[in-house]
Amino acid sequence: MEATTFGEVAALVLRLGLLGILVAVLNAVALRVVRIDEVPGCARGRIRWWGAHNPALFLSSLVMTLFGLAGVIAA
Repeated sequence: MEATTFGEVAALVLRLGLLGILVAVLNAVALRVVRIDEVPGCARGRIRWWGAHNPALFLSSLVMTLFGLAGVIAA
């Protein structure tokens, strides 16, 4: 079994950060499209939760992407 290199870990962090940004953007689009009064009551709490926490997801994914990019450049 080969050891994982720093460059491979940095590339993984970069990909996960980009995936998080994609999810946050798609979530923001979905939150703008969905009308809260047309969804079942059981989903309204989740919609409100994601509406409140989506900026944190986007910001943390952006930071993760920047760290991964810096690691890939350094490797």
